[in-house]
Amino acid sequence: MSQKGISFRLNSQITSIAILIIAAIVFINYNFSKKMLIGKIEEGAINQSNLVISQISRITIGTEEIARNVSHQVFYFRKNNDLDLLSKQITASNNILESIDIELFDYQKKHILEFTSDQQGKSYSDQDSIRINQYVRKLREENAGPDVGFWSDSTFSKLDKTHMHASYIMPFYNPETKEIAGIIDCQISVNQLNKLLSEIKIGEQGYAFIIDKSGNFLTHPRNDWILSKNLFDKPSVYFSGNIDAIESKIKSGGRGVGYGISQYLNNQNAWFYYAPLSNSNWTVIIVFPEKELFKEIDDGFQKIILVSGIGLLLLFLLNIFIFKKVLDPLIRITHAIQRFSSIPGKERKSKNEINMLADSLEDWQAKYGILIKDQRKTASDKLKFEKELKSAQEIQLNIVPSGKPAFQDHPEIDLYAILKPAEIIGGDLYDYFFIDETHLLIAIGDVSGKGIPASLFMAIASTLIKTNAKILSAKDIVSMVNNELSERNSNQYFVTLFLGILDIRSGLMDYCNAAHNYPYILRADGSLQTLSKSHGLPLGIYKNKIYKSTTIELQSDDTMILYTDGVINSSDVNNKHYGIEKLEKNVQNLTGISSEEVVSRLLKSIVIYEGENRQADDISIMAIKYLHKTENQA
Repeated sequence: MSQKGISFRLNSQITSIAILIIAAIVFINYNFSKKMLIGKIEEGAINQSNLVISQISRITIGTEEIARNVSHQVFYFRKNNDLDLLSKQITASNNILESIDIELFDYQKKHILEFTSDQQGKSYSDQDSIRINQYVRKLREENAGPDVGFWSDSTFSKLDKTHMHASYIMPFYNPETKEIAGIIDCQISVNQLNKLLSEIKIGEQGYAFIIDKSGNFLTHPRNDWILSKNLFDKPSVYFSGNIDAIESKIKSGGRGVGYGISQYLNNQNAWFYYAPLSNSNWTVIIVFPEKELFKEIDDGFQKIILVSGIGLLLLFLLNIFIFKKVLDPLIRITHAIQRFSSIPGKERKSKNEINMLADSLEDWQAKYGILIKDQRKTASDKLKFEKELKSAQEIQLNIVPSGKPAFQDHPEIDLYAILKPAEIIGGDLYDYFFIDETHLLIAIGDVSGKGIPASLFMAIASTLIKTNAKILSAKDIVSMVNNELSERNSNQYFVTLFLGILDIRSGLMDYCNAAHNYPYILRADGSLQTLSKSHGLPLGIYKNKIYKSTTIELQSDDTMILYTDGVINSSDVNNKHYGIEKLEKNVQNLTGISSEEVVSRLLKSIVIYEGENRQADDISIMAIKYLHKTENQA
């Protein structure tokens, strides 16, 4: 066989094998990536729907709360002939309302008294007994009691025929007869809901809309579809496949993913996620264009095909060059070996075996190169992760003060604190600093979760506390921190927080507890007082939440002890928690010692209790002993 024949055969076989391997890898990678992406679609859709539902729920739940509050005040304002004033005040102070109807009636006398007001201050009276009777009948059918109402079907406003609204109907009862004495009809603008949904960004072309329990479009980017099209019509304008199963699931309050064609997006293939809107018969539909979902993987696939084609061409040309240089000596050696081993009665080795050996060696060489590359990449990734984790730990240690502060100018205070994360970094936070010469701010909190995400949220919360600590009001500082944490908290992290401001001259502390563990005050006489007042929800959940505060007085040699969940949730080898009772018992034995010793003894008791059991949650403990050393006593 000539050199040309061997070169062509080897080149053809190697190139063919390379094509098959690359094609298989590309195909498997593409399909595996696509399957993984499909699995992530529902997770992403759930997060997106939670954002949409959160936005709408602020309106619907707020409307229900308004109706509930008005129902408690009706008879008082009725007694003073001020119901008209009440309806106007409610609409003027709650911009989420389109209008409000307060309707009192007497079934026997067929008499209806109605007070209605909208956002423009207009009043309207229409004693529609048929409509009222329908509402009352529905309330009775559903056995609605006090503070329980329902959402009506969407209609056009009586005061403005260009606006469509939905009503939340809440009954109120005669305190003497316990019979329904009237209804509160709080109306919200569906037009505003549609505008709100249109402002929520869902990818590049995605969008969201709302349907009622019958499938009618309440909102949609196409206004002419509202109340004129129905999601359950056949053929469906959205879903493909078994629309009856999807309809049944939606009507039963279920949630899930569907696939079909979006007429609104020019008949593009699209994925849909549907979820019920709490406290109503509405359902939110999130639409994701398929080409947008798979755009990244399709672009990557095209690039892989292009790079693979160029690589194969280069491989083919390179093989031709190499074989011409390398195989000429190999042919001469092969011929020499064949002539040398040419023994009568014995088979000669075929040239195909030589090619097979060359292919095997080349395959092993390629695999070895990939193995070395993977090992280097793994080592590099591990080193990078460890470096980033160490940096995160250093940042957290710089944010949270450690050990005993040196308040040399303030002998009234003996303070010590410690943080023991469950992992390298954690989600607990505490801080202490003087706002001015006489007011000490102390704070301790616990972020939901552990690890890097919790530590980042902790860092933000700690920074916001320092930034807003310009006033001597615990509740105002907590409110401002809550508003800023809630602003862009799409992942719904939250932090429980106790924040107090101590006047070191008088011992008075103004404090606000946002759902944190109750601190203790160990009095100088050995008695233990629990600060068992809570002033609101954790921070980062609801913006503009109103918080309150309470004042407590520290006496000389009183010690205040604050801690996080990790203390009482510590478990022994039998998974039994350390608990409140054990903590209080140990705290009562800590009179007459320094704050550092208080913290050290508590931490030591927890470590002994856990034994060989692994710490499951971050532990933070802070002790403040009020020595009350004034200038006259020094």
